[in-house]
Amino acid sequence: MKKAPLSLVMVLMLVMLACNLPILGVGNRESGQVATVVAKTMAAINSQQAKIPTQPPRLPTPTSFTTQTKAFVPTQIFPPTATPLPCNWATLVNETYPDGTTLNVNTAFNKSWRIRNSGTCTWNTNYRVVFYSGNSLGGPASRNFTQIVRPGETMDIILPLKVPSTPGTYKGVWHLVGDDNVDFTKYGLWVLINAANPAPAFAVTSVGMTVDADMFSGACPHAFHFNAAITTNSAGTVTYYWTRSDDTSSPQQSLTFTASGTQSVAYDWNLETSGDYWVKLYINNPNHQYFAPLNITLACSE
Repeated sequence: MKKAPLSLVMVLMLVMLACNLPILGVGNRESGQVATVVAKTMAAINSQQAKIPTQPPRLPTPTSFTTQTKAFVPTQIFPPTATPLPCNWATLVNETYPDGTTLNVNTAFNKSWRIRNSGTCTWNTNYRVVFYSGNSLGGPASRNFTQIVRPGETMDIILPLKVPSTPGTYKGVWHLVGDDNVDFTKYGLWVLINAANPAPAFAVTSVGMTVDADMFSGACPHAFHFNAAITTNSAGTVTYYWTRSDDTSSPQQSLTFTASGTQSVAYDWNLETSGDYWVKLYINNPNHQYFAPLNITLACSE
C-alpha cells in the first residue's frame, strides 16, 4: 500500500481543523481566514518540495587518467677513436747490464738496448743515438744507426763503455734523433751501474800455530798437541797438510769457509826419543805456502 504524500496529509488535517472551529458569528470571514491559512501552508509546502530534488544528485564521472609511457631510446655507443701512431716512436724490448749492476772499477763492457720501431716511419742510417746527460762512461757522443728498421722491426744499439776508476754509482742517458734532427725519445736510453773495487782473491792471510808445551822432560813416549788457527779474507776452500822435521807429512785435508774468518785445526805427534824437532803447516790452496815452523824439545828420562 502506498503512503500518502506528506503534503496531502497536512492539507487534510487543516481542513478537518477548519471544520471543527467554533462558529462565532463571523462565518464567512473566519472561513476565509482558514482558507487563507491553508493556501499559505500549501504554498510553503510546495516551495519546500520544489527545493527537494526528486532524484538523488548524480556524482560526477571520474576523470579517466591514461599513463603515457615514454618510448625507450637506446644510448648510442660510439667506438673509441683510434689514436694515430707517431711517425717516430721507439719502445724498449730488453737490455744488458740492467739497472744497479755492480762492476769492478776500470772494467770495459758493451751496453746494449734492443728497441722496436713502434711508429709508422722507417728508420734509416741517418738516425742516430746521441749522449744526453749524466756520465758518458767513455761512450760516444753520437753514433748512427747501423741498419734500416721498418715499423714493427727491432734493432740493437750497442755502445762500448768503461766503468770509472772511482767506486760509486753512475748513470748515463742517450736519446734517439731522427733524420730530421728531432729527438723522438721521451725518457731516453740509460745505463745505471755501481762501480766497486775488485774483491781480493781468496787467500789465507795468516796462520797462528801453538803447542801445549814446546819442551817436555820425562818418561817417553810423549805426545805433543799442535793447533793452527787459519784465517782467510773471503769465502773459499783451504787445503792443507802438516809436515815434520823427520820428513813425514800428514794426509792432505780441506777446510771450507763461507765467508772471511778464522777456523782451527789440530795435530798430534808422539815422540819417543830425546831431541829437537819442528812442525810446519803447508797451505796448498790457495796460497801454496808454508807457515811456522813451530819448534819443540823432548828430554826422555831413564
